[in-house]
Amino acid sequence: MDGFLAGISRKIRVVLQGLTGTAPAAAVELAPSMDASSTVTMKQELADSAQSDMALTAAVELSLAALGAQVPAQPGDVLLCGRMADVAAEQLSQRCKCWVNMLADHEVTSSDDASFKAISERAGEGLVVKRMSWAGPKDEEGGLKIVEALDSLPRPLVLQCASGNRAGAILLLWLARQRGYSAASAQQLAEDLDLKFFTRCATCGPVRNWVLGHLPSGTEPMKQQKTGGAVVHQLFDPVTSTFTYLIGCRTSGKALLLDPVLEQKARDLSMVDELGFKLQYVLNTHVHADHVTSGGQIRKLRPEVETIIAESSGAKADKLVKHGDTIEVGKIKLEVRATPGHTTGCLTYILRDTQPGGVSTMAFTGDALLIRGCGRTDFQAGSAEQLYDSVHSQIFSLPDDTLIYPSHDYKGRNVSTVGEEKQYNSRLTKSKEEFVKIMGELGLPYPKQIDIAVPSNMVCGVQD
Repeated sequence: MDGFLAGISRKIRVVLQGLTGTAPAAAVELAPSMDASSTVTMKQELADSAQSDMALTAAVELSLAALGAQVPAQPGDVLLCGRMADVAAEQLSQRCKCWVNMLADHEVTSSDDASFKAISERAGEGLVVKRMSWAGPKDEEGGLKIVEALDSLPRPLVLQCASGNRAGAILLLWLARQRGYSAASAQQLAEDLDLKFFTRCATCGPVRNWVLGHLPSGTEPMKQQKTGGAVVHQLFDPVTSTFTYLIGCRTSGKALLLDPVLEQKARDLSMVDELGFKLQYVLNTHVHADHVTSGGQIRKLRPEVETIIAESSGAKADKLVKHGDTIEVGKIKLEVRATPGHTTGCLTYILRDTQPGGVSTMAFTGDALLIRGCGRTDFQAGSAEQLYDSVHSQIFSLPDDTLIYPSHDYKGRNVSTVGEEKQYNSRLTKSKEEFVKIMGELGLPYPKQIDIAVPSNMVCGVQD
């Protein structure tokens, strides 16, 4: 085992050096000395790659924890810490490109001043040092100023406060704003990341409330407006917990509705008109069993609108699409990916929106992938094996920062990312065999509207 620990220590150095350009001395201190026999043992024990990777992750966390720092998995390049010994601060500063000291002015001691001065002496040597005081929720301007600064500060960076709690709050609000998260989505992420101001602090209620108070509820219309060519609005039907998406092209003024609900037809068309868009298409991700699409009625009111669904669904529509097709709305292009399993005709639509800073990728996953879950597979020719393969090959293969927009959520959450779901989805992080067993034992009642919804949606909704 001595060799195993030494091997892990070496791997830590490689991983962290790749991240920061500096090999950490602390990782070496974790490993005992090695001899020839322990080297052989190390090679044997490292043969089990799964065990090795888990040990590596734990060892990296231990190395950083020994310095008093936490590195949440999202986004992965921001370190959180409280006050720490000078030697620990020195080592940590060598691993980063930016250090933000958030201590409130009234908290600063002479020791804090000395520590910050020592770190500041590294400024200009590859380290950006910032003093941005934040006393907590009462200092609204100070907190939001730090959140906004995270957009442009170099990474990896350290956020330091007295205990690391306020630093975690700043990081969570920044992540939530970047991704357009509702309060419930932010809370889910905080729990999964084990941000201690959310999960392990008995006195952090005001800070938690401050973060959540700056975010919308999952039932409010959400506008995800990028600086590129696409405008995306997320709308919610509280009766069926269904998300509808209005996606518009700024340049052409054309738009589409994705997964619209019959009872929300007036709301959706009003928003299209208010924003000055001309509706071109109504899309469905699959033949829904829990609500009737408004596609047929919208087409009746606006004959120029065309309906779209998967060819493999067996349903009727003006256009039938398949895997690999592209749907164009003005200058916006949606890539069609087949993701069967919930039903045979499930599609995921991929939108890549070009922006000055790069490309933002969004995946509209229907019921194939939900936030920390997935659609059921026990009716409409569903298949757990097929759904598992679909999600892993067609959705989890997208970049980790891809935004996931599902067709449903029942807990107030609205958005996730591929990276989050790959790491925290309790069903789809299992093996295929375990996943199939889980899905087979759900024992869910049939949707209340299935006998009305499915026949109607097979002909693109109510026609009369």
